[in-house]
Amino acid sequence: MNAEMSRLQKIRCTLRLRTRAREAYRRVMRRLGFLGQDWNQGLPEELQAWEFMLSNQGRNWVESEYRYRLDPGSELQDEYKKLIEAPAGGPPLRLLDVGAGPLTSFGKRWTGRTLEIFPVDPLADEYNALLARLGLRAPAPSRPGHGEKLSGQFEENFFDLALASNSLDHCYDPLLVIRHMLTLVKPGGHVFLGHFANEGVQAGYTGLHQWDFSIQ
Repeated sequence: MNAEMSRLQKIRCTLRLRTRAREAYRRVMRRLGFLGQDWNQGLPEELQAWEFMLSNQGRNWVESEYRYRLDPGSELQDEYKKLIEAPAGGPPLRLLDVGAGPLTSFGKRWTGRTLEIFPVDPLADEYNALLARLGLRAPAPSRPGHGEKLSGQFEENFFDLALASNSLDHCYDPLLVIRHMLTLVKPGGHVFLGHFANEGVQAGYTGLHQWDFSIQ
């Protein structure tokens, strides 16, 4: 029995080492730009996933989240308000949502303040066409753009807050995206990152699930 258990442990250890080696290899190849095709092949699947979630008036999704994103009167979330020092009556506040999908997760209003929301996504044109086909209207429509190229799309120190929510693991170079976000946020501003842990592992590093995020 002990010999059999030892053999199984060795097998499991070998499999873990092979998995780690394969993941390390893919990370290096992706960083060198040789796995871009993997990323492009994941775009249709991402579009299909959003179509499934948005159909049937949100019943395929969390219905409250569906309605919140479609509501032009939805209040900006408290966790974002705390990161912006902006007295009422001041100049418009610019918010960037990187990899926003068809409907930004930002709330659209903040009493006494004007919000200008800039959702950006590589599939923005496809998402806007999808919303039109479903008879839906985005309060802040997404515009085409890659997180890796944001500095060519906006001025430096332009935004009061930059958000990436469950999107960096979908990018082909997330560290570059973060650098662009930091460049675009005003001095003293914040970059807010919110992601599920280890999405790449869960999805087998296929399609748009290219990277893992964890707090260590």
